[in-house]
Amino acid sequence: MALKIALIVRPRGTDPRLDELRAAVTQLRRAGHRVRPRLTYETGDARRLARAAATRHYDLVIAAGGDGTVNEVVNGIARCRWQPRLGVVPVGTANDFARGLGIPTSVEEAVEVALRGRPVVVDAARVNGRFFVNVSTGGFGAEATGEASQDAKRRLGPLAYLLTGARQFLGFKRRRARFTADGKVLHEGEFVMFAVGNARRTGGGTLLTPLARHGNGRLEVIVVPGLSRLDFLALMPDLRAGTHLESPDVLYLRASELVVESERPVRVNADGEPLRARRFAYAIATRPLSVMAPV
Repeated sequence: MALKIALIVRPRGTDPRLDELRAAVTQLRRAGHRVRPRLTYETGDARRLARAAATRHYDLVIAAGGDGTVNEVVNGIARCRWQPRLGVVPVGTANDFARGLGIPTSVEEAVEVALRGRPVVVDAARVNGRFFVNVSTGGFGAEATGEASQDAKRRLGPLAYLLTGARQFLGFKRRRARFTADGKVLHEGEFVMFAVGNARRTGGGTLLTPLARHGNGRLEVIVVPGLSRLDFLALMPDLRAGTHLESPDVLYLRASELVVESERPVRVNADGEPLRARRFAYAIATRPLSVMAPV
């Protein structure tokens, strides 16, 4: 059956994979599909283009980029009455969402998955009205992600997050907030970082919420209270590897809703996209997404 397909591409300079995407478009058209490729140039383009595709009842929207591109596309279709299926071609820096679903890194193979894979149910989590499908972090992790420049991510890939995190560690700060999960206070006082997971991976493969699952309707929450610099340094390898849940220095639970309140603005990211506020309300959207994954 011929499909209406919107291909939303985040171009990256002279990336040779752009030629592979052009070849994929040609093949899709030869197979009888109607394909509308669009390039993004600034923040918000992918969201706008995805919303337009959903409004026009496209069958499939393919996000060709990294986690930021996927996040924008999700925010474009999640509120629409007609929701196209979502395909992903991982040509970004970390590609945590695609890796979590097992989507291949080959452009040709990823397009094949988007076209003929199996649709899986993926929750759309939200924070302050912004949707995310991977992980949202606050405090130390959010600052490390936010400070990683586009140039560094282009040249160094996931290593950029580690190097930026090392620089942020030199300016290590504890913050204060109240964390309320499903109406009960989980923690009130100093914290170093927190993470709210709809999936397992963030920041180039860091397993902050290793038990999270895309479609279980729940959020995985960790909070690292006000540790010293040295204690947090000792904990960091476990945070990276996902072996921290049994640590006495980590608070962990599964919740339907989480509210984080701070007297001073805190930086938070959702799938790497930055937000800054004194209050963050997390929940799972009522309607999940349909995302194409390998058979």
